[in-house]
Formats: sequence, structure tokens, C-alpha cells
Amino acid sequence: MRLIFIPGFGETQYIFSQIAPQLPGEHLFIENSDLLDNQPIPLLTAIGYARMLIDQHHITSADWVIGHSMGGWTAYAIKHLTGCSIVQIASWTNPEKVVRLVKNPAIIYWLVRKGWYLNQFNKRLLLRLGYRNKPSAQIFGEVFQHLIDSPTDYVINQLQIILNPLEERIDNQPEVVIHAEKDTIVRYPDNRVTTVSGDHFTLITHPNEVIKAIRPFLTP
Repeated sequence: MRLIFIPGFGETQYIFSQIAPQLPGEHLFIENSDLLDNQPIPLLTAIGYARMLIDQHHITSADWVIGHSMGGWTAYAIKHLTGCSIVQIASWTNPEKVVRLVKNPAIIYWLVRKGWYLNQFNKRLLLRLGYRNKPSAQIFGEVFQHLIDSPTDYVINQLQIILNPLEERIDNQPEVVIHAEKDTIVRYPDNRVTTVSGDHFTLITHPNEVIKAIRPFLTP
């Protein structure tokens, strides 16, 4: 059994460091920068990115894909294309669940290119308003800083996966959905869900609860 881990927006495989060692099977860790970091990819969607990952890693229906946030959205598209089983952590099947103050994606991309979206001021503001005294503050700050330091095209390619409408309808459902009620980045899903403590980064701050929710579904 192969477990394929896909991190979220601005994240690296480190996001799975607290849960992966406790899960059975062969592990493959995706780094989004491998395919998204080099150049602009116009009109990229989650399905488009899913096809890229399927081709590169030969993903089949025999695999399990575990995705956090944007990675879970990508896993949802991979399941649509391959029939594999998936685990979504702090993710979504309904794009309306993604919290955003600006609704128009074109404006968000413009703000990123101008440096008005991902900068030190916004990082400090969000840490103060949303993560003060929370166990997840450090990981949120690290992910945000990674986005600040990343090439603009890489950031926008990821945002397109999150924000661009899918080119076809997806009707399947994840095998496992794990979500924290206090997640302020992705709203609580309507799917059958296992509720865990913490917030968007629960797999770092409360890994035992996440592992407990996944393990029963994995049979080597």
C-alpha cells in the first residue's frame, strides 16, 4: 500500500512530520514546488494539477492520497481521475468553504504580484489577530514566511489551484474527512467528518487525534 502525501498552500512535506511516521505503508511525499515553481501555468486548476501528479508519480486506484488543505483539494481531483482512496485534512470539496476576504481571483493575483498580499505587515497582523497564544502560531508563521520568500509565479500557480473553477464536475466523496471546528482558513465541511481539536494546523498541534482518525481505514 502506498500513501501519497500532498501539502497545502505554501507548505512542504514537513506538515506531515507528526503523523506520517505513525501510518503504515510505503510513503511518497509530494513537494508542490517540483511542478509549480518554474514558470507561470495559465488557467491551472486542481484537476490540471492532479493530472500532472498522476503522470509524474503513476498514481492509480490502489494508492491512498492524504492531503492537507490545498493538498486535500488536489487529492479530491486525483480521486476523480483515478478512483484512488483519499484522506482530506482541513480541506474541502466545496470551494465556497475556503475563507477569503476578496472574492475575485484576478484581484488576488494582482495583489500578490504587487506584494500587497504576502508581506511582513500582513504576517504580523494575522498572527496577532488569529494566532496569538495558539500552538499553531509557529507553523502558520513559517508557512506565511515561506510564501513571502517564494517566487511570485509559484504562489500564483498554487492560488490558481485553490481559486480557479474546475473544468468538470466532481461527484465522488472522500473516504476520510478530518476537520477542526476552530479552523479559520477552511470552514467546517458538510461531508461526514471526524472532528478534531485545534485549528487549520491540527495535524501538527494534535497529531494523535488525526492519526486515530486515519488508521482504521488503512490496511496494508
